[in-house]
Amino acid sequence: MRAVLLRRARDAWVGREVREGAGHLNQPYSSHGNRTWHKLAENAVATLGETPEAERFLDYAVTKFFAAYPVWSDDDGGWHEGLAYFGGYLSKAAWWMDLAKNPLGIDPFRKPFFRHFGDYVLYSAPPASPDLGLGDLAFRPPSSGWSFLHFYARRMRSGPLAWWLDQWRIPDASEEPVLGFLWSTDAPVSAQPPSELPPSKVFQGTGVAILNTTLLRSADNVQVRFKSSPRGRVSHGHEPHNSFTLNGYGVPLLVNNVYRDLYGTPFHKDWVWSTRAQNAVLVNGEGQKVRSADVGGRIVRWQFAPGFDYVEGDAAPAYEGQLTRALRHVLFVKPGLIILVDELEAPAPATFQWMLHGQVEFSADQAAQRLVLQRPEAGVVVDYVAEQPLQFRQWTGYTPEPDHRYLKSINSPGIPPQWHVEAASRQPAARATTLTVLRPYRGGQAPAADLAVHREPGRLRISAGELSLLFPAAGRGFAEATHGKTTWVVPRR
Repeated sequence: MRAVLLRRARDAWVGREVREGAGHLNQPYSSHGNRTWHKLAENAVATLGETPEAERFLDYAVTKFFAAYPVWSDDDGGWHEGLAYFGGYLSKAAWWMDLAKNPLGIDPFRKPFFRHFGDYVLYSAPPASPDLGLGDLAFRPPSSGWSFLHFYARRMRSGPLAWWLDQWRIPDASEEPVLGFLWSTDAPVSAQPPSELPPSKVFQGTGVAILNTTLLRSADNVQVRFKSSPRGRVSHGHEPHNSFTLNGYGVPLLVNNVYRDLYGTPFHKDWVWSTRAQNAVLVNGEGQKVRSADVGGRIVRWQFAPGFDYVEGDAAPAYEGQLTRALRHVLFVKPGLIILVDELEAPAPATFQWMLHGQVEFSADQAAQRLVLQRPEAGVVVDYVAEQPLQFRQWTGYTPEPDHRYLKSINSPGIPPQWHVEAASRQPAARATTLTVLRPYRGGQAPAADLAVHREPGRLRISAGELSLLFPAAGRGFAEATHGKTTWVVPRR
């Protein structure tokens, strides 16, 4: 047994991810290397004093943990690669999290990320959410393999995380009997609904904002996930900056594409990684720099209040000189009105294309500048407000298509279809300010009030029933939102 452990450790030590201690410390964003180091640590602890290399392996692993782990996280509890990979990596790291404390006297939970460890889970995937949100493979809900979270909930004494696990009916029995035995030494924690938490949160270090009406039940929730990230579009966090998704009342409405046949295939790299495949903006038909670690975006500011959320993202650097200004403002008057305001400036006249995607066909009325996406459980009305009417184009399918033969060979159900709408400016212009107005609703309860657009001297007003937003051209306020007798003001930067 000792000889086998030593052989495996030596193979990892000289492999391309560790490279005798230099590899992953110099290249910490190597995705798979983020799980090799702690396996080496576990091996070293088991063989310390028995094999000559164990001390060196352990020294490397501890250095790696303090210097660059978890590299995909931020201090708010975010995870750049999305929840599917959050689950994949943190389930494996649970061995190290348990091991470090007693033999080594290291408490991994003192790192800032682990203090907010459960927040990304709570905010991105409230109970019965149709998907996990951003990042590769996030189209599926959590599985029984997420039982490892019970360990984290117990160690952190997190009632909300324990509640989330109960709501998802994730078993507390580990698939690893040894781990299950070790974790049983921690007393269960009482489940506590996150009723006292604010419904929305920004994960600033990873550039993700998640806006909810409630954290308690997806069937009652309207959710906007928005990304504009200083981590770039590298690894499995490939969505473009200033892109978003919309879920409403338990179903996906405006969706991202996080599917793949295999990693790096033509479908994956040429469609899924493209800006065109997500709810984002193109310039002259071109998107952002693909799969880049460059700081292409950032969330500039946000403002949350009961009944109202505001977020602003800046994605200009991601367009590699095509745009000198690319601000997207998200204003959410809960639960029924979301307005995206895009301020675009190019160094030369350009055309702009606004992309939206759904899992069913849109009803399109170009004359009215309106789309409607209707599902049995919920729907959304989309209205465009632009200087000049936009030209619509809708299609389904992917370019290039997934490898259907391979998917069939592994008994995969395949990649479901999506419908894509491009709303494009007709004439080149150096500047554009365009509003995309979203009105989500429960199934069978489409908005009764029509959208009214009032262009007045020095200001623009959007209203629908008791909901309205005012955008003055000048002054201290960027926007003023009103719902009934309540008003919120977003100051101008």
